[in-house]
Amino acid sequence: MLKRILGSLFIVLFLSLTVSASFAVMKGFESSGQSLVKVGDSVIVPEGADIKSAVSVGGSVTVLGHVSEDVVSVGGSVFVKETGLVDGSVVSVGGKVIKETGAIVKGDVVEVGMAGVGPAVGFFTKGGMFKGLILLSLLAFIGFLVLVAILVSFFTPQLGRISAFMEEDLTKNFWYGLLMVVLFFPILLLLVISIVGIVLIPVWAIVFAAAAIFGYIAVGHLVGKKALIAAKMPGKSMMVETLTGVVLLWLVSLVPFLGGLIKAIVAVVGLGGIYLTRFGTK
Repeated sequence: MLKRILGSLFIVLFLSLTVSASFAVMKGFESSGQSLVKVGDSVIVPEGADIKSAVSVGGSVTVLGHVSEDVVSVGGSVFVKETGLVDGSVVSVGGKVIKETGAIVKGDVVEVGMAGVGPAVGFFTKGGMFKGLILLSLLAFIGFLVLVAILVSFFTPQLGRISAFMEEDLTKNFWYGLLMVVLFFPILLLLVISIVGIVLIPVWAIVFAAAAIFGYIAVGHLVGKKALIAAKMPGKSMMVETLTGVVLLWLVSLVPFLGGLIKAIVAVVGLGGIYLTRFGTK
């Protein structure tokens, strides 16, 4: 059992490193089937280009070519020109979605306003301690939404498999996730008392944290999917479903005590899904 768990978590590490490698080439690329991601800069999908998805954090996205999945801008606007074709959804957090005549967007068009951030910054600079903490919490959550958008763009199939598996049997995922939590410290202790294992302690911590985050996002997708179905809005893209679920989980987490308990349960269920699906590869 221990060997299988360690093997599964090293798969998590491999995929986490894959994400890091992807950030290393964030200057941009437009080859077919790839995702175009930039941080702190705008993204342009040229006319004639055919890419998987386009994501900009801190900049705008301009689409003149074909995007087969989703287009996301965090902190900027999305411009879909008359030659642009987006098969998925278009999401702007803190900006606008501007679609020219002739442009085609087959999925949803979502605008998430951030008008409350400016006044909150004003309170913080005036020395409002409590309001400053609220601002920091809000900014941390916005940063997490950025991470969610990037991971959904890169690992859409894996997230879908994990979410679908959890939907079949939440109880089973919970117990396996709880087992992973229980084994965390014994494995850490084994690494501490082992001369070779000491080097692997940071790796073990990073792998476990990556598994918890990715599992949490997968649960967020399942929650968002169920919520949109209940609201009679089924069939939305994975990006919209996941962002919706993560926002709902965040709102629930604000409830004293109960929110923290639910958040912990969600994290445990997500860990179980990570193990049972081998990070969505099974």
